[in-house]
Amino acid sequence: MPNMEIVVITCAFMIADIATGLIKAWHGRDIKSRAMREGLFHKLAFIAVIALAYGVEVAALHIPQITIDVPLVTGICAFVVLTEIVSILENLCAINPQIAKVLDRFPGHPADPDPTIRIETETTTETPASDAKEPESATKHADLSDMTLQ
Repeated sequence: MPNMEIVVITCAFMIADIATGLIKAWHGRDIKSRAMREGLFHKLAFIAVIALAYGVEVAALHIPQITIDVPLVTGICAFVVLTEIVSILENLCAINPQIAKVLDRFPGHPADPDPTIRIETETTTETPASDAKEPESATKHADLSDMTLQ
């Protein structure tokens, strides 16, 4: 039988994420029902996946032809908890920038995208044939790390 304690812990992390998300929106004066609705649908999808995994584990106990030795509920709950921890930290960083300064000391994931966009332009100037040079390439950097996507 799947461990229900881990499901309760996972739900507690989901509630903490909702609470910090609401505090972040209130702090930034950006409370939107659409964003809350999307967040709740994401939580409902997580709960549905956990319920499905629970059903598979219970079915495996009663149907001998189903041989699953992997703790599905535990694995899925671990993934959800890690996802919620990241979301809670993001919310807390938005509420208090001092937290972000502390967290920035830790190395990011090497696969994280670089938030800068490189724009390469070629500039040419007319020069006499004897002084002809190859076109100069200039690289400009635009920092988009403080932009938000809607």
